[in-house]
Amino acid sequence: MKKLSLSTLFVICSLLTLSAQDIIYTSNGNRLENAQLTELTEDRVSFTVKQDKVKTYSFQRQNVLIAFSRTGNFLVIEDLSSDLAQAKQQLQAYLSAPPRSNDKDYLVKAIPLTVIPALISYESDDVVNYKTIDGKSASIPKSELVAIIYRNGNHKLLREVSEVAPLLKDVAKQINEGIPTANVQPAVVSVSPEPQKISTQQDNSAADLQIKSSPSTIEPQKTPTPTPIEAPAPTVVESGKPGLDAADYQLYRKKSLQKVDEFVSYLNIITDKKLPTYEKDKAIEQAAGLFMPAATIEVTSKSRPGARRFPIRDYLTRLKLLPYSSVKIEWSQVQYIKELSQAADGNYYGVITGQQTFMGYGANNDDVIYSDVTQKNVRVKLVPIPGILNNIRTLKWDVLLGSIGVAAQ
Repeated sequence: MKKLSLSTLFVICSLLTLSAQDIIYTSNGNRLENAQLTELTEDRVSFTVKQDKVKTYSFQRQNVLIAFSRTGNFLVIEDLSSDLAQAKQQLQAYLSAPPRSNDKDYLVKAIPLTVIPALISYESDDVVNYKTIDGKSASIPKSELVAIIYRNGNHKLLREVSEVAPLLKDVAKQINEGIPTANVQPAVVSVSPEPQKISTQQDNSAADLQIKSSPSTIEPQKTPTPTPIEAPAPTVVESGKPGLDAADYQLYRKKSLQKVDEFVSYLNIITDKKLPTYEKDKAIEQAAGLFMPAATIEVTSKSRPGARRFPIRDYLTRLKLLPYSSVKIEWSQVQYIKELSQAADGNYYGVITGQQTFMGYGANNDDVIYSDVTQKNVRVKLVPIPGILNNIRTLKWDVLLGSIGVAAQ
């Protein structure tokens, strides 16, 4: 059977109609519409794509993350058993599952990982207003969500699919059974009938929001507070969001590369058997602080097929406990494969790649027990942070690392 690259297949599938509901997400972030799983082997996934005629393709398991069916069900490929017979049973159960017969939408919150059964009453680019299962009105910013599973069978992923997949794997049972994962106490709000009023509050600076949310804590002033002086406006792109000028772009581009270097330096501290535990634990905290909250890392091993994903902190803890006398981790050829570009939400996104060399040594620190070389891709996000310094409005950008994946071979 003729094989097709992920990028080529994406071009083909992007021509399909937007009304398709059978969807497959791949590890490089592509969304393949009119695509349906058909068969499994120990290390590959086969699926069909309906165009003018039906075509069949086969990818390695780690290159396919999630499949959604038109019935509203979903399957996280990582959740498939390593036992082929059992994995085929899981696939058949997914393919034959009836439409979800309930009247709830499901909001999947990132921190803490929570499923909120709801009845959505209004949704904008920034916020979701809904009724709770006990009839209360509530609201949640979309920035706190990773996905929405709608009662009509549709869905929306609000973060990179590589971040969403392992989280949906953990809450699949709760969504299928229609139960919350925690007793969430949403804030009761007065829902405005005018959507623009909701988004306006989202655009206020952090300082303005703090003052408005707790007026009782502010002492009366005899003289009015001086109006902050507007600093020179940053570059504004067509979306109307503040952007980076040429000099700042190069500055933050460099800072992003430095973040990757910093992460690698923490890895070698965490795996250093000569250091005390408290120093390694401190390095875990510092390394985890470089990442977005729901970021994951994909790992492979010569001893087992496929790839596994772990939350960043879990991966770092596992790394600390590796049974080697010493470990050496190096990254080389670190460079951008997707330059930073501004998205509709005002943030900048890019992808940095690097070749990771891992070596685990034996008791005498001379013999290499295990080694591998893997190409890793790191997602990068720049988030604008408004503030006030010396009564002048300022705008800085926070550099965060996202999920780390294994580059497709």
